[in-house]
Amino acid sequence: MRFPEIDYETHPAYLQYRSAVSYDDLFLEQQIDIADLAYAEFCDIAHPGFEEAEDTLSRIRAVLERVALHLRQQNIPVLAEEWLRSCMSWTLADIGYETARRIFSAREFRSKPLRAPLAAQLSALRKEGMYITALGDDSYDEIRRLALVRREELKARAAKDPFNRSVFTVPFNSRLWKAIKRSVMDAGIIDVLGEFKGNRMTMLGAGLEFSYPGQEWYQSLYADVGLRDGPFQYLHIDEGYCLPKAMIYVTAVTEDSGPTRAVPGSNCWESSELRLRMFRALDRVVGDRYDQCNTRGNYRALARRPELRRIFMQLPRAFRGSSHFGDDVLPDTSVAEVLGKLEVPYLSERAGALVFDGPHLLHRGSLVREGERMALQVGFRNRSEARIKSHQSNETFLSEELALARKYARKFVMSYL
Repeated sequence: MRFPEIDYETHPAYLQYRSAVSYDDLFLEQQIDIADLAYAEFCDIAHPGFEEAEDTLSRIRAVLERVALHLRQQNIPVLAEEWLRSCMSWTLADIGYETARRIFSAREFRSKPLRAPLAAQLSALRKEGMYITALGDDSYDEIRRLALVRREELKARAAKDPFNRSVFTVPFNSRLWKAIKRSVMDAGIIDVLGEFKGNRMTMLGAGLEFSYPGQEWYQSLYADVGLRDGPFQYLHIDEGYCLPKAMIYVTAVTEDSGPTRAVPGSNCWESSELRLRMFRALDRVVGDRYDQCNTRGNYRALARRPELRRIFMQLPRAFRGSSHFGDDVLPDTSVAEVLGKLEVPYLSERAGALVFDGPHLLHRGSLVREGERMALQVGFRNRSEARIKSHQSNETFLSEELALARKYARKFVMSYL
Protein backbone atom coordinates (compact mmCIF):
# COMPACT_ATOMS: atom_id res chain seq x y z
CA MET A 1 0.00 0.00 0.00
CA ARG A 2 1.22 3.51 -0.79
CA PHE A 3 1.62 6.24 1.78
CA PRO A 4 -1.36 8.65 1.49
CA GLU A 5 -0.99 11.86 -0.48
CA ILE A 6 -3.20 14.94 -0.64
CA ASP A 7 -4.16 16.52 -3.97
CA TYR A 8 -3.75 20.16 -3.00
CA GLU A 9 -4.75 21.24 -6.52
CA THR A 10 -8.34 20.32 -5.62
CA HIS A 11 -8.30 20.96 -1.86
CA PRO A 12 -10.77 23.76 -0.97
CA ALA A 13 -8.22 25.65 1.14
CA TYR A 14 -5.52 25.58 -1.55
CA LEU A 15 -7.08 25.44 -5.01
CA GLN A 16 -7.53 29.21 -5.27
CA TYR A 17 -3.75 29.60 -4.95
CA ARG A 18 -2.83 27.33 -7.84
CA SER A 19 0.26 28.75 -9.52
CA ALA A 20 0.84 29.53 -13.17
CA VAL A 21 4.45 28.37 -12.87
CA SER A 22 4.96 25.16 -14.85
CA TYR A 23 7.45 22.48 -13.83
CA ASP A 24 8.49 19.27 -15.56
CA ASP A 25 6.82 16.77 -13.23
CA LEU A 26 8.30 13.77 -15.07
CA PHE A 27 11.83 15.13 -14.73
CA LEU A 28 11.33 15.80 -11.03
CA GLU A 29 9.94 12.30 -10.43
CA GLN A 30 12.95 10.80 -12.21
CA GLN A 31 15.33 12.78 -10.01
CA ILE A 32 13.45 11.72 -6.88
CA ASP A 33 13.74 8.09 -7.97
CA ILE A 34 17.51 8.50 -8.40
CA ALA A 35 17.85 9.88 -4.87
CA ASP A 36 15.64 7.16 -3.40
CA LEU A 37 17.71 4.49 -5.15
CA ALA A 38 20.97 5.94 -3.80
CA TYR A 39 19.63 5.88 -0.25
CA ALA A 40 18.15 2.37 -0.60
CA GLU A 41 21.45 1.01 -1.90
CA PHE A 42 23.29 2.49 1.08
CA CYS A 43 20.78 0.96 3.50
CA ASP A 44 21.31 -2.45 1.89
CA ILE A 45 25.02 -2.42 2.81
CA ALA A 46 25.52 -4.57 5.89
CA HIS A 47 28.65 -2.74 7.10
CA PRO A 48 28.77 0.67 5.42
CA GLY A 49 31.78 2.94 5.66
CA PHE A 50 32.34 6.65 5.25
CA GLU A 51 33.31 6.22 1.62
CA GLU A 52 29.90 4.70 0.85
CA ALA A 53 28.17 7.40 2.88
CA GLU A 54 30.03 10.16 1.06
CA ASP A 55 29.10 8.63 -2.30
CA THR A 56 25.44 8.39 -1.26
CA LEU A 57 25.29 12.00 -0.09
CA SER A 58 27.08 13.16 -3.22
CA ARG A 59 24.52 11.42 -5.43
CA ILE A 60 21.60 12.89 -3.49
CA ARG A 61 23.21 16.34 -3.40
CA ALA A 62 23.63 16.19 -7.21
CA VAL A 63 19.93 15.34 -7.56
CA LEU A 64 18.92 18.33 -5.46
CA GLU A 65 21.24 20.62 -7.43
CA ARG A 66 19.64 19.48 -10.70
CA VAL A 67 16.20 20.03 -9.23
CA ALA A 68 17.16 23.51 -8.00
CA LEU A 69 18.54 24.43 -11.42
CA HIS A 70 15.34 23.27 -13.14
CA LEU A 71 13.18 25.29 -10.77
CA ARG A 72 15.21 28.44 -11.37
CA GLN A 73 14.99 27.93 -15.13
CA GLN A 74 11.20 27.76 -14.76
CA ASN A 75 11.21 31.08 -12.85
CA ILE A 76 10.06 29.74 -9.50
CA PRO A 77 9.02 32.67 -7.25
CA VAL A 78 11.81 33.75 -4.93
CA LEU A 79 10.17 32.82 -1.60
CA ALA A 80 9.19 29.37 -2.86
CA GLU A 81 12.75 28.85 -4.10
CA GLU A 82 14.20 29.94 -0.77
CA TRP A 83 11.86 27.57 1.10
CA LEU A 84 12.92 24.65 -1.10
CA ARG A 85 16.63 25.38 -0.82
CA SER A 86 16.34 25.48 2.97
CA CYS A 87 14.43 22.19 2.85
CA MET A 88 17.12 20.64 0.69
CA SER A 89 19.81 21.62 3.21
CA TRP A 90 17.70 20.24 6.06
CA THR A 91 17.12 17.00 4.16
CA LEU A 92 20.81 16.52 3.38
CA ALA A 93 21.55 17.06 7.07
CA ASP A 94 18.88 14.54 8.00
CA ILE A 95 20.22 11.91 5.62
CA GLY A 96 23.81 12.71 6.61
CA TYR A 97 23.00 12.03 10.23
CA GLU A 98 21.31 8.74 9.37
CA THR A 99 24.24 7.52 7.25
CA ALA A 100 26.65 8.28 10.12
CA ARG A 101 24.36 6.55 12.61
CA ARG A 102 24.32 3.43 10.45
CA ILE A 103 28.10 3.46 10.10
CA PHE A 104 28.76 3.68 13.84
CA SER A 105 25.98 1.21 14.60
CA ALA A 106 27.43 -1.36 12.22
CA ARG A 107 30.84 -0.97 13.86
CA GLU A 108 29.77 -0.99 17.49
CA PHE A 109 26.46 -2.79 17.96
CA ARG A 110 26.38 -6.49 18.78
CA SER A 111 22.97 -8.10 18.61
CA LYS A 112 21.84 -10.17 21.58
CA PRO A 113 19.08 -12.80 21.72
CA LEU A 114 15.87 -11.57 23.33
CA ARG A 115 13.56 -13.50 25.60
CA ALA A 116 10.52 -14.88 23.76
CA PRO A 117 8.09 -12.11 24.87
CA LEU A 118 10.55 -9.39 23.87
CA ALA A 119 11.29 -11.11 20.56
CA ALA A 120 7.54 -11.07 19.81
CA GLN A 121 7.44 -7.37 20.65
CA LEU A 122 10.36 -6.70 18.32
CA SER A 123 8.58 -8.57 15.53
CA ALA A 124 5.43 -6.50 16.07
CA LEU A 125 7.44 -3.26 16.08
CA ARG A 126 8.98 -4.17 12.73
CA LYS A 127 5.75 -5.31 11.10
CA GLU A 128 3.15 -3.07 12.74
CA GLY A 129 5.30 -0.14 13.87
CA MET A 130 4.04 -0.51 17.45
CA TYR A 131 3.42 -2.84 20.38
CA ILE A 132 1.89 -2.65 23.85
CA THR A 133 3.75 -3.79 26.93
CA ALA A 134 2.99 -4.00 30.65
CA LEU A 135 4.90 -1.95 33.20
CA GLY A 136 5.57 -3.07 36.74
CA ASP A 137 2.78 -2.01 39.12
CA ASP A 138 5.13 -0.52 41.69
CA SER A 139 7.10 1.46 39.11
CA TYR A 140 3.93 2.69 37.43
CA ASP A 141 2.40 3.76 40.75
CA GLU A 142 5.50 5.84 41.46
CA ILE A 143 5.41 7.39 37.99
CA ARG A 144 1.74 8.24 38.38
CA ARG A 145 2.21 9.73 41.86
CA LEU A 146 5.11 11.94 40.77
CA ALA A 147 3.38 13.02 37.56
CA LEU A 148 0.08 13.95 39.19
CA VAL A 149 1.92 16.52 41.30
CA ARG A 150 2.03 18.62 38.10
CA ARG A 151 -1.68 18.28 37.30
CA GLU A 152 -2.95 21.62 38.62
CA GLU A 153 -0.02 23.54 37.17
CA LEU A 154 -0.56 22.03 33.71
CA LYS A 155 -4.33 22.38 33.92
CA ALA A 156 -4.01 26.10 34.68
CA ARG A 157 -1.58 26.54 31.80
CA ALA A 158 -3.95 24.78 29.39
CA ALA A 159 -6.85 26.99 30.47
CA LYS A 160 -4.78 30.16 30.16
CA ASP A 161 -3.38 29.34 26.73
CA PRO A 162 -5.78 27.10 24.76
CA PHE A 163 -3.86 27.66 21.52
CA ASN A 164 -0.74 25.83 22.69
CA ARG A 165 -0.12 22.43 24.23
CA SER A 166 0.37 22.20 27.99
CA VAL A 167 3.59 20.23 28.45
CA PHE A 168 6.08 19.87 31.30
CA THR A 169 9.56 18.72 30.26
CA VAL A 170 10.71 16.13 32.80
CA PRO A 171 14.08 17.27 34.23
CA PHE A 172 17.01 14.98 33.58
CA ASN A 173 17.78 12.73 36.56
CA SER A 174 14.77 13.98 38.54
CA ARG A 175 12.82 11.43 40.58
CA LEU A 176 10.23 11.18 37.82
CA TRP A 177 12.93 10.72 35.17
CA LYS A 178 14.54 7.92 37.19
CA ALA A 179 11.19 6.22 37.75
CA ILE A 180 10.42 6.29 34.02
CA LYS A 181 13.87 5.01 33.10
CA ARG A 182 13.70 2.20 35.63
CA SER A 183 10.25 1.21 34.38
CA VAL A 184 11.18 1.11 30.68
CA MET A 185 14.36 -0.81 31.48
CA ASP A 186 12.48 -3.41 33.53
CA ALA A 187 9.88 -3.79 30.77
CA GLY A 188 12.64 -4.54 28.23
CA ILE A 189 11.77 -1.53 26.08
CA ILE A 190 15.40 -0.42 25.83
CA ASP A 191 16.46 -3.91 24.72
CA VAL A 192 13.73 -4.15 22.07
CA LEU A 193 14.50 -0.70 20.68
CA GLY A 194 18.20 -1.51 20.59
CA GLU A 195 17.57 -4.51 18.34
CA PHE A 196 15.05 -2.51 16.31
CA LYS A 197 17.43 0.37 15.57
CA GLY A 198 20.60 -1.70 15.49
CA ASN A 199 22.34 0.44 18.11
CA ARG A 200 22.36 0.73 21.89
CA MET A 201 19.53 2.96 23.09
CA THR A 202 18.80 5.15 26.08
CA MET A 203 16.24 7.78 27.06
CA LEU A 204 16.54 11.12 25.31
CA GLY A 205 13.71 13.07 26.93
CA ALA A 206 10.26 12.86 28.44
CA GLY A 207 7.32 15.23 28.38
CA LEU A 208 4.21 15.22 30.56
CA GLU A 209 1.15 16.66 28.81
CA PHE A 210 -2.26 17.70 30.14
CA SER A 211 -5.11 17.79 27.64
CA TYR A 212 -8.79 18.71 27.95
CA PRO A 213 -11.65 19.69 25.57
CA GLY A 214 -11.10 23.46 25.85
CA GLN A 215 -7.84 23.38 23.92
CA GLU A 216 -7.91 24.78 20.39
CA TRP A 217 -4.34 24.39 19.12
CA TYR A 218 -5.39 21.79 16.54
CA GLN A 219 -8.82 23.17 15.63
CA SER A 220 -10.21 25.38 12.84
CA LEU A 221 -7.10 25.38 10.64
CA TYR A 222 -9.10 26.39 7.58
CA ALA A 223 -11.72 28.61 9.18
CA ASP A 224 -10.89 31.42 6.71
CA VAL A 225 -12.47 29.40 3.88
CA GLY A 226 -15.29 27.99 6.00
CA LEU A 227 -13.89 24.45 5.94
CA ARG A 228 -14.81 22.32 8.93
CA ASP A 229 -12.22 20.17 10.68
CA GLY A 230 -11.69 16.84 8.96
CA PRO A 231 -11.96 13.32 10.40
CA PHE A 232 -8.20 12.82 10.90
CA GLN A 233 -7.01 15.95 12.67
CA TYR A 234 -3.37 15.83 13.74
CA LEU A 235 -2.63 12.47 12.06
CA HIS A 236 1.09 12.56 11.39
CA ILE A 237 4.53 11.00 11.36
CA ASP A 238 7.17 12.56 13.62
CA GLU A 239 9.88 14.88 12.37
CA GLY A 240 12.68 13.25 14.39
CA TYR A 241 13.64 10.48 11.95
CA CYS A 242 15.56 8.15 14.30
CA LEU A 243 13.61 8.72 17.53
CA PRO A 244 11.26 5.90 18.60
CA LYS A 245 8.90 6.70 21.46
CA ALA A 246 6.74 5.27 24.22
CA MET A 247 3.39 6.56 25.52
CA ILE A 248 2.55 6.07 29.20
CA TYR A 249 -0.87 7.21 30.38
CA VAL A 250 -0.95 8.81 33.81
CA THR A 251 -4.76 8.88 33.84
CA ALA A 252 -7.18 6.30 32.48
CA VAL A 253 -7.87 7.01 28.81
CA THR A 254 -11.12 6.14 27.01
CA GLU A 255 -12.39 6.70 23.48
CA ASP A 256 -13.46 10.24 24.41
CA SER A 257 -10.46 11.37 26.45
CA GLY A 258 -7.94 11.72 23.65
CA PRO A 259 -6.40 8.26 23.19
CA THR A 260 -3.35 7.86 21.02
CA ARG A 261 -4.57 6.42 17.74
CA ALA A 262 -2.35 4.70 15.21
CA VAL A 263 -2.50 2.97 11.84
CA PRO A 264 -0.70 -0.36 12.39
CA GLY A 265 1.52 -1.34 9.49
CA SER A 266 1.68 2.17 8.00
CA ASN A 267 5.39 2.16 8.85
CA CYS A 268 5.83 -0.34 6.01
CA TRP A 269 3.76 1.45 3.36
CA GLU A 270 5.45 2.26 0.07
CA SER A 271 6.76 5.83 -0.07
CA SER A 272 9.53 8.04 -1.41
CA GLU A 273 12.26 8.46 1.18
CA LEU A 274 13.36 11.79 -0.27
CA ARG A 275 9.87 13.25 -0.48
CA LEU A 276 8.90 12.30 3.09
CA ARG A 277 12.10 13.86 4.37
CA MET A 278 11.41 16.98 2.32
CA PHE A 279 7.91 17.16 3.81
CA ARG A 280 9.40 16.94 7.30
CA ALA A 281 11.88 19.62 6.33
CA LEU A 282 9.15 21.91 5.02
CA ASP A 283 7.20 21.62 8.26
CA ARG A 284 10.28 22.45 10.32
CA VAL A 285 11.57 25.28 8.09
CA VAL A 286 8.20 27.02 7.82
CA GLY A 287 7.43 26.35 11.49
CA ASP A 288 10.69 27.89 12.66
CA ARG A 289 9.98 31.05 10.69
CA TYR A 290 6.28 31.60 11.10
CA ASP A 291 4.81 29.65 14.01
CA GLN A 292 5.42 32.55 16.39
CA CYS A 293 3.46 34.81 14.02
CA ASN A 294 0.44 32.55 14.31
CA THR A 295 -2.28 34.10 16.47
CA ARG A 296 -3.79 30.68 17.21
CA GLY A 297 -0.74 28.88 18.55
CA ASN A 298 2.32 27.32 17.00
CA TYR A 299 0.71 24.38 15.22
CA ARG A 300 0.89 24.42 11.40
CA ALA A 301 1.12 28.11 10.61
CA LEU A 302 1.37 27.17 6.93
CA ALA A 303 -2.12 25.68 6.99
CA ARG A 304 -3.68 28.54 8.97
CA ARG A 305 -2.20 31.44 6.99
CA PRO A 306 -3.53 32.05 3.43
CA GLU A 307 -0.37 33.95 2.43
CA LEU A 308 1.74 30.92 3.33
CA ARG A 309 -0.60 28.56 1.49
CA ARG A 310 -0.02 30.73 -1.60
CA ILE A 311 3.74 30.17 -1.41
CA PHE A 312 3.17 26.46 -0.74
CA MET A 313 1.22 26.16 -4.00
CA GLN A 314 4.13 27.74 -5.89
CA LEU A 315 6.22 24.67 -5.05
CA PRO A 316 6.37 21.79 -7.53
CA ARG A 317 3.58 19.26 -6.98
CA ALA A 318 6.15 16.62 -5.95
CA PHE A 319 7.27 18.68 -2.96
CA ARG A 320 3.88 19.78 -1.66
CA GLY A 321 3.14 17.84 1.48
CA SER A 322 3.37 17.68 5.24
CA SER A 323 4.41 15.17 7.88
CA HIS A 324 1.17 16.34 9.60
CA PHE A 325 -1.12 15.84 6.64
CA GLY A 326 -4.06 14.39 8.59
CA ASP A 327 -5.67 17.82 8.97
CA ASP A 328 -5.85 18.00 5.17
CA VAL A 329 -7.74 14.71 4.69
CA LEU A 330 -11.25 15.55 3.52
CA PRO A 331 -14.27 13.47 4.57
CA ASP A 332 -15.82 11.07 2.08
CA THR A 333 -12.56 10.64 0.14
CA SER A 334 -10.72 7.41 -0.64
CA VAL A 335 -7.90 8.39 1.77
CA ALA A 336 -10.40 8.95 4.59
CA GLU A 337 -12.10 5.65 3.86
CA VAL A 338 -8.85 3.68 4.00
CA LEU A 339 -7.59 5.37 7.16
CA GLY A 340 -10.97 4.98 8.87
CA LYS A 341 -10.82 1.21 8.42
CA LEU A 342 -7.27 0.87 9.71
CA GLU A 343 -6.86 3.35 12.57
CA VAL A 344 -7.04 1.90 16.09
CA PRO A 345 -7.04 3.58 19.55
CA TYR A 346 -4.76 2.69 22.43
CA LEU A 347 -6.93 2.60 25.57
CA SER A 348 -5.65 1.90 29.05
CA GLU A 349 -6.67 2.11 32.67
CA ARG A 350 -3.54 0.76 34.33
CA ALA A 351 0.19 0.20 33.99
CA GLY A 352 1.05 -0.11 30.34
CA ALA A 353 3.03 1.57 27.57
CA LEU A 354 2.53 1.93 23.84
CA VAL A 355 5.93 1.68 22.16
CA PHE A 356 5.99 2.89 18.57
CA ASP A 357 8.12 3.98 15.64
CA GLY A 358 6.87 7.56 15.60
CA PRO A 359 8.86 8.75 12.56
CA HIS A 360 7.25 6.10 10.34
CA LEU A 361 3.96 5.10 11.97
CA LEU A 362 0.88 7.26 11.34
CA HIS A 363 -0.52 8.31 14.71
CA ARG A 364 -2.24 11.09 16.66
CA GLY A 365 -3.47 11.80 20.18
CA SER A 366 -4.40 14.35 22.88
CA LEU A 367 -7.60 15.41 21.08
CA VAL A 368 -9.93 15.23 24.08
CA ARG A 369 -13.72 15.34 23.65
CA GLU A 370 -14.70 14.65 27.28
CA GLY A 371 -12.83 14.57 30.58
CA GLU A 372 -9.07 15.08 30.65
CA ARG A 373 -5.89 13.22 29.86
CA MET A 374 -2.42 13.23 31.37
CA ALA A 375 0.21 11.28 29.48
CA LEU A 376 3.96 10.89 29.37
CA GLN A 377 5.66 10.70 26.01
CA VAL A 378 9.18 9.29 26.21
CA GLY A 379 11.77 9.68 23.45
CA PHE A 380 14.77 7.40 22.98
CA ARG A 381 18.14 8.04 21.36
CA ASN A 382 21.22 6.26 20.12
CA ARG A 383 23.84 5.83 22.88
CA SER A 384 26.57 6.20 20.24
CA GLU A 385 25.61 9.85 19.89
CA ALA A 386 28.84 10.91 21.61
CA ARG A 387 30.95 9.13 19.00
CA ILE A 388 29.03 10.82 16.20
CA LYS A 389 29.56 14.20 17.88
CA SER A 390 33.27 13.44 18.27
CA HIS A 391 33.49 12.63 14.60
CA GLN A 392 32.03 16.04 13.84
CA SER A 393 35.16 17.73 15.17
CA ASN A 394 37.05 16.38 12.17
CA GLU A 395 36.90 18.32 8.92
CA THR A 396 34.82 15.78 7.04
CA PHE A 397 32.00 15.96 4.57
CA LEU A 398 29.60 15.10 7.39
CA SER A 399 30.37 17.86 9.88
CA GLU A 400 27.76 20.43 8.85
CA GLU A 401 25.14 17.80 8.07
CA LEU A 402 25.56 16.13 11.45
CA ALA A 403 25.50 19.39 13.40
CA LEU A 404 22.27 20.53 11.77
CA ALA A 405 20.60 17.13 12.14
CA ARG A 406 21.46 16.95 15.86
CA LYS A 407 20.08 20.45 16.37
CA TYR A 408 16.74 19.59 14.85
CA ALA A 409 16.51 16.19 16.55
CA ARG A 410 16.95 17.80 19.98
CA LYS A 411 14.58 20.64 19.12
CA PHE A 412 11.95 18.15 18.01
CA VAL A 413 12.07 16.21 21.26
CA MET A 414 11.93 19.24 23.53
CA SER A 415 9.16 20.94 21.52
CA TYR A 416 6.79 18.12 20.71
CA LEU A 417 6.93 15.64 23.56
